[in-house]
Amino acid sequence: MAGKPATLRRKSSASSAPENAGDARWQARPRTLVDHAVDAILSAASRGLILPGDRIVEPDLVTRLGMSRVPIREALRILESQGIVTSEPYKGIRLMEISHQRLEQIIDVRVPLETLACRRAIEAGRNGAGQLTRLYQGVAQMQCMMQSDDVYGFASADTDFHRTLCSFAHNPVLSNLWESIARQLTVIFGLSTLGKSMSDIIEEHQRLINVFAEGDIAQMTDEIENHIRIQALDVDYETLITQRRQQRSAED
Repeated sequence: MAGKPATLRRKSSASSAPENAGDARWQARPRTLVDHAVDAILSAASRGLILPGDRIVEPDLVTRLGMSRVPIREALRILESQGIVTSEPYKGIRLMEISHQRLEQIIDVRVPLETLACRRAIEAGRNGAGQLTRLYQGVAQMQCMMQSDDVYGFASADTDFHRTLCSFAHNPVLSNLWESIARQLTVIFGLSTLGKSMSDIIEEHQRLINVFAEGDIAQMTDEIENHIRIQALDVDYETLITQRRQQRSAED
């Protein structure tokens, strides 16, 4: 695949499109090599193939992903803008650190955002059958990923669940702020499965849905706090990462 362009180009000629293709302006953007590179890096990070603090080397990614440097470099630029990787002089590009302090910082952002989202949703009556169906679909996707032992898929489904919950506030500013940490959460959710069963994580989400359905704002506030803190701090990430690094060294 090396040498291919970084993006997949759409045909611009109207005459080349099928007659029933519809308005091209409304067609979904095709996935590019950059998209695939982003997914591959996130998947490797979520599954512990790349560990927090690991140096990420472009030539190594070129070999592993079978891509040229162009889409990989753009993918790393995107991930750096979202806090997934860091780039410092003399240190190169590294996967974000996941320390107790870092987790506390993310909690400080997530709790007020998701609490506000649930408050606004409940106040507006957006915790009814339609909303609950979407949340249960999210849990069903997590169950599907658990059955196929797809850690990255499971972590992505967990992220989508909380994205959906925040969307019920109908506040694009809130959703955009939450989205700024979404991919960091996907990595953390994936690594959490190294120290916690997926079934336990699913059960926590089902409990969250039950409280949301009840519509008690005070109870929901407590549940959001507990849910986020348990998920972030119930797992000793630093020890897990150290053990995983030792295991990886022994395998090498």
